[in-house]
Amino acid sequence: MMELYKKTAAFLLLLMTFSLSAQQYDDARYGVVLKQLQLNSSEVHNELYTEKKMPNIEDSYIVVVPVLLGKLEADGFSVKNTILITDVQGKIKSKYIDDTEFGSDAIMLDSFTIDTGLYKLNSNIRAFGITANYHGSSRPNPYSSSDISLYYPEGKTLKKVLDGYNLKTYSGEWDMNCSGEFNEDNSVIIVDQVKTNGFNNLKIKTESNHIISKEVNGECIEDKTSKISYKTLKFNKSVYQ
Repeated sequence: MMELYKKTAAFLLLLMTFSLSAQQYDDARYGVVLKQLQLNSSEVHNELYTEKKMPNIEDSYIVVVPVLLGKLEADGFSVKNTILITDVQGKIKSKYIDDTEFGSDAIMLDSFTIDTGLYKLNSNIRAFGITANYHGSSRPNPYSSSDISLYYPEGKTLKKVLDGYNLKTYSGEWDMNCSGEFNEDNSVIIVDQVKTNGFNNLKIKTESNHIISKEVNGECIEDKTSKISYKTLKFNKSVYQ
C-alpha cells in the first residue's frame, strides 16, 4: 500500500501534465467563441480552455474561457474565467464574466473541469459545476486540491450560487522513503429535498482520512483512521452558505 505514497509526487505530476494535454474542444467552435469575445488566442490560457455538452438543454455547450491577466509566465500566471452557454456552432446564448481570479505559482492550477451532475436546485433550476484543480510541486510535501463553483443559466447570463467550495484536499509530509503523515478530505454534494428560500439545501458529506506510515522491521507499515462528517449549505437569497 505504501508504494502508492512512495510514488505520490511523481504520479501527481504525471497526472496533471496529462490533464493539461488531454483538454479537448472543437477547433471551429473555439474560433467562433473567441471572435465573438474579441479575443486573440494569445490572450487565453488555451490549455485550460474547456467545454462540455449540456445534457439537459438541446444544442447547448458549456464553455470555460480562461482569460489571462498579464502574460503566461513559466513560473506562474493568473486568469479570470468567461463562462458561456453556446450552440453547437459556438454562437453565444449566455455569458458570465466571473470575478474570481485564479492564480498559479507554487501551487499550480492545472485544469478546469465541468461537472454536469444532477444539481437540481428546485423544480425549475438545474445547475452545473466548474471545478478548479490544483497540485503542488514539492515531493516531500505532496499537495492537491479541487474547488467547485455552481452556476445556472438565467436568460443571457448565468447566476453563480456556490463560490469555490473545497471538495478535495490531499497533503502530507514524508521522507520520500516510508515515514510520513498524510491528510485527505473527499467531499460529495448531495441535493437535499429540504428547501431554504425556494432552493434545495446542499448536504456535504466528507470522508476525512489521516494516515501515518513508518518503517517497522524493514517493512513500511501504514496506520489509517477515517471519519465521516456532514455539513448543510443553505441558500441565503443569493448564494449557498
